[in-house]
Amino acid sequence: MDYTSSDLLNKINDGEHTKAKDVFSALMNDRVLSELGAKKVEIARSLLPSSEVPHSEIVLDKAKDISQEESEDETTS
Repeated sequence: MDYTSSDLLNKINDGEHTKAKDVFSALMNDRVLSELGAKKVEIARSLLPSSEVPHSEIVLDKAKDISQEESEDETTS
C-alpha cells in the first residue's frame, strides 16, 4: 500500500503508534529506493565514455555549468 505523510500524521494523532511506525518505515523505504535508483543512473552515466552520452545531455550539462558560474560571479561581485 502506498502511504502519504498525511497517513503518518493521522496515525500519530489517533494514537496508533505501532501503525505509525509501519507507515514511517514504508515511506522511508520508498524514498531510499527512489534515491538509490537515481544514484544508480548517475553512476552509470558517469561510466559511459563521452561519445556514448547523448548530445542533448551534454548541452544541458554545459548550460547548467554556465548558469552556475554566472550566479557565482554575481554573488562575488
